[in-house]
Amino acid sequence: MLNNMYRTLKIKLDKSNELIQTAKLWNAACQDVMDYGFAAHDYNKTRLNKATYKDLRDKYPTLPSALHQTARDQASDMLKRLRFEKKPFKHPLGAVRFDIRTMKVFFGINNIAVCSDNTFWKSGPVKAIKGRYQYLRSKLQSKGTRSAKRKLCELSGRERRFQRDVNHNIANWIVSKPYDLIALEDLTNIRNGKKNKKLGKWSFAELRSIVEYKAAAIGKRVVAIEPRYTSRACSKCGFQKRENRNGRTFKCKSCGFQIDADLNASRNIATFSRSDRSRLPVNQPIVAG
Repeated sequence: MLNNMYRTLKIKLDKSNELIQTAKLWNAACQDVMDYGFAAHDYNKTRLNKATYKDLRDKYPTLPSALHQTARDQASDMLKRLRFEKKPFKHPLGAVRFDIRTMKVFFGINNIAVCSDNTFWKSGPVKAIKGRYQYLRSKLQSKGTRSAKRKLCELSGRERRFQRDVNHNIANWIVSKPYDLIALEDLTNIRNGKKNKKLGKWSFAELRSIVEYKAAAIGKRVVAIEPRYTSRACSKCGFQKRENRNGRTFKCKSCGFQIDADLNASRNIATFSRSDRSRLPVNQPIVAG
């Protein structure tokens, strides 16, 4: 017999008005279901849904259907847990139950490449396509048939070709910039550092090799820079502290300088590359972090 396994993640969310409003509506809907269930002495999810769903949709029209369902599930669980010994209560800003239908959490890499000239290669479109490959792969793996295994091989080949094509496009974008020296962050240990559910298997080594041969073909040089301290050092004043970076935002605890965290790291790579640059008559390097 297999037991269900759960993983708890603590995530700092932006306290936006939209998020607060959603929490208020969700908790109000949950309380309405609990009020009905307590009065009817019933915690069955199917009966609670049948008795309350339409009225709740009319009362809270901006709350998505999937959140109505999780509110009902929460109400059912609370009624069942208390066994009608007392009436359950939900705080207006109490915890909200999310599931795969109602919440998507994106970790890790937001930009595949960031250059010190303030340009970004966003990972959003790539994540979307990689996500579809991931979904199809899980479906085929669950079947386990011979035809499914053949499809998996075909899917794997298409995904590799897609990834290589994107890396070629990124490399062309980088080497086409008007700089003679390209400094790249050394991402040899990327799998032990930055990870992303959809980009975790992205071949940064392949991207680097493509940049190197394309740069060499037009007479440009590529150097790899140790990534240590690039994310915690202020690119304006040099002050280093782990707390300078908070997610995607960098704000120096010393001088107050604030900037996109990846762009700050890219500028640091440009600074750290000066020892290599001093040996060549080159202009300011372009940096991909």
